[in-house]
Amino acid sequence: MYRVAVVGSGYIGLEHIKAICANPRVTLRTIGGTERHQQRLQDLKVRFNAERVTTRYEEILEDKQVDIVYICTPNRLHADQGVAALETGKHVFCEKPMATTLVGCQRMVEAVTRSGRHLMVGHGARFRPLYRTVKELHEGGKLGDACFCESDYVHSLKPFLEGPSHQWWRHPGEGQFAVIGGGCHPLDLMRWIVGEFEEVSAYGTTKVLDDVDWYDTVIAMLKFVNGAVGKCLISVGAPRPYAMNFSLYGTEGTVENNRLFLKAFGEGEQFAEMPLPVLGEVHACAEELEHFLDCLDADRPPMIDVRDGARTVAACLAVAESLETGQPAKVVTDC
Repeated sequence: MYRVAVVGSGYIGLEHIKAICANPRVTLRTIGGTERHQQRLQDLKVRFNAERVTTRYEEILEDKQVDIVYICTPNRLHADQGVAALETGKHVFCEKPMATTLVGCQRMVEAVTRSGRHLMVGHGARFRPLYRTVKELHEGGKLGDACFCESDYVHSLKPFLEGPSHQWWRHPGEGQFAVIGGGCHPLDLMRWIVGEFEEVSAYGTTKVLDDVDWYDTVIAMLKFVNGAVGKCLISVGAPRPYAMNFSLYGTEGTVENNRLFLKAFGEGEQFAEMPLPVLGEVHACAEELEHFLDCLDADRPPMIDVRDGARTVAACLAVAESLETGQPAKVVTDC
């Protein structure tokens, strides 16, 4: 039985708490939060029968009964909190993105190596049946060699920014938040399915969101190491329903979301529809937890380990660099 501490009592922290409480292999030891949210912590303690709550992260680090720390705090805090947890002998589940700087990523990689503990990053889209099927089709050669891949992350953030709980998105330490906090979803999927990026060129604009120092709409042109090219659209301003689209064009076939066409079909003019849903904004907290526990039991790195998480951050930071310089940017792949 693993005992878990969840640090961060906001939206995604709550989703992970629900998954933890539904899993018989773990116990919710502690919920951590800020002084400003003391009443919320007490309410969550009662609601989910947590053993403890605290506003001091040090208490979680000092607690020898905590086996796993879930980091669900603002992105800029992930590196410091993750390293501290690893250095006290705890395994870490870190919500995406793993960090906001390459230095932070490197510190986390080194902390995993030194400690011998495991770290998993919460890129939940990898657990969706549709994307796992696309990856299997590509790896199995059904689509041939990848020619072009595109993915969109479209999520109107204006309603969130109008309330008090998401004001941390404006913090300068968060960098190009739409790219690092939102674009990490499609960029991670693209590099997981097609391969690592080599170079990016990006353009951005802000037309909807007020008082933010980052672009609310970004288009990035991508070059993969294997020679494929790609496109990623990030839109967090335009008022429209959530969407994360994914398409992969190969020499033997094409996938557009859950539609499939293979050259082997012949001269047909229509896609076949795969019996897999194109989901909206859903989370895979339960699947992520089960996978992480299996890896801890076997003492093996999780699917999205510390180096994998770092490479996705590196892709995001290359997009941010290109936005800031107006020039193509190389993607660091030796994380």
